[in-house]
Amino acid sequence: MGIPTMRDRAMQALYLMALEPVAETTADTRSYGFRKERCTMDAVGQCHNVLRKGYSPEWILEGDIKGCFDHISHEWLLNNIPMDKVMLRKWLGCGFVFNKQLFPTEEGTPQGGIISPTLANMALDGLQKILSDRYKRKTIKGERYSPMVNLIRYADDFIITSENREVLETEIKPLVAEFLAERGLTLSEEKTMITNINDGFDFLGFNIRKFKNQILTKPSKPAQKRFLAKVRTTIKSNKACKQESLIRLLNPMITGWGNYYRHGATRDAFHWADHQMFNALWQWAKRRHSKKGKRWIADKYWHVAKGNGWHFTSYFKKPNGKQDSLTLKNLSNIHFIQYTQIKGDANPFDPEYDKYFDQRETQKMLVTLKGRNSLLYLWKKQDRKCPLCGMPIDRVSPWNVTEKVVNGKIQRSLVHDKCYKQFRKQQN
Repeated sequence: MGIPTMRDRAMQALYLMALEPVAETTADTRSYGFRKERCTMDAVGQCHNVLRKGYSPEWILEGDIKGCFDHISHEWLLNNIPMDKVMLRKWLGCGFVFNKQLFPTEEGTPQGGIISPTLANMALDGLQKILSDRYKRKTIKGERYSPMVNLIRYADDFIITSENREVLETEIKPLVAEFLAERGLTLSEEKTMITNINDGFDFLGFNIRKFKNQILTKPSKPAQKRFLAKVRTTIKSNKACKQESLIRLLNPMITGWGNYYRHGATRDAFHWADHQMFNALWQWAKRRHSKKGKRWIADKYWHVAKGNGWHFTSYFKKPNGKQDSLTLKNLSNIHFIQYTQIKGDANPFDPEYDKYFDQRETQKMLVTLKGRNSLLYLWKKQDRKCPLCGMPIDRVSPWNVTEKVVNGKIQRSLVHDKCYKQFRKQQN
């Protein structure tokens, strides 16, 4: 893995503070992995945007790079990364120690390094521009980028779209191979595939395909199998634990998986996963009470929770003697939420986008109950007033959430939109 020492990690973090703004400014606009304020849903959302229309491209090149982090050319990095070459050379060639023997590295970036994801991103940046320069269409207003050829990348996972298979096979794939070869990388012939959108493809845990002129993004079959395998393993390895303890183990897994996929078409997948989890829990309960009947087992472990059907629920006493209950979460109760994709050219290091990112943070907080409670806490803590002007904050006047670092900690405040703009002007 090449995990750096604590001192090296601190030094890499220091250099990253200088390198990251440069990387963000020069990055491909449709690159979403290991970048501030970007996530997998931005990449999936971009797939939806370029494929959802009736005249959208129908063919997809699913790119797979062989051991991207392990094989990036040191020479290319040293020639193209704008940072201290002496320090970069030391980090790249540091290797690892095993049985008191040093094994230096001659290619690749250490996967455990703080700066490695940024170096890998910078190595892969530039392909989007090559494609946009190569594939243009002539219009009345001049040459414009063809909407049929699109690159969407998350770290070393990427797809490229086109209107026909032949262009991907004979032009774009060799072009990508040449681009990667300069950086010491190669495409995996076995895993790099060309797929029709009607057949669908897997990307970042989602299956994306066109059905009746609509794009469906749902959990991929491998992702569903991995999740259920993890759930079943947890249940089987805790045969003797209390029901309450088992629920506490499973709930974070269910919530995390459900929240990741809640922005897609998940109804059928969530209901199916709930049914599979019920079957696994039923077997767990039957094993514990092999001599009891079905009705007895059901009455012991499944109860009507909050008037919303039967749920796997445990009743127990708190340390203070009061009775409490804990219910297993259902994926089918996690509802769809529309995701707002980030602007392609948005840069978190550019002061012009400060307001944009603050508004995105506020929107994210409003989506979750925890976020709404945080806003309510801030509102009450400030005595329902704007700390900048002292006037009340209400539903009528627009407001924003601001952040500042005080003694190494992030402090949030609710302020009027008008006051916020004046505050930003003074800062700039």
